[in-house]
Amino acid sequence: MNQEVGSIMGYLYKLYPVQVYEKEIPQDFVVPSLYIPPASTVDGVDTVSTFQKSYVLNVKLFHKNAQEAHNEAERIADTLRSKRGLIPLMRESGEDTGDFIRLSRIETRISDDYASIVLNWTSRYWYEREQHPSLENFEFTSGVK
Repeated sequence: MNQEVGSIMGYLYKLYPVQVYEKEIPQDFVVPSLYIPPASTVDGVDTVSTFQKSYVLNVKLFHKNAQEAHNEAERIADTLRSKRGLIPLMRESGEDTGDFIRLSRIETRISDDYASIVLNWTSRYWYEREQHPSLENFEFTSGVK
């Protein structure tokens, strides 16, 4: 899991402190709970030095019934909206880095058995560059012909 999905997972847990599943949902899962699968990604060009990755994270909320799950999903989504879609980026240790993830879209859906919150955001990453020694302390000797 990347740092951004981990930060979102931690933030959602603060808003909805229930059992969180990330690998797969067991047969006898706890209700209420959250299931946070890996995010889907699409890449794109950005600048001459960076590329973009657009993420879609489909979080499932389970509760007594689908309507209760949807009520919680709406509450969480409204909290995220009220924070202007900013989620603090955290290190693995849980400490705040001072950076943020800005959600570009927050959507809730209801199903027969659960509700979903679909989160979208785009991140920028540096291209790998070859290391070259810097040019320092060189002299030109030139003459007029």
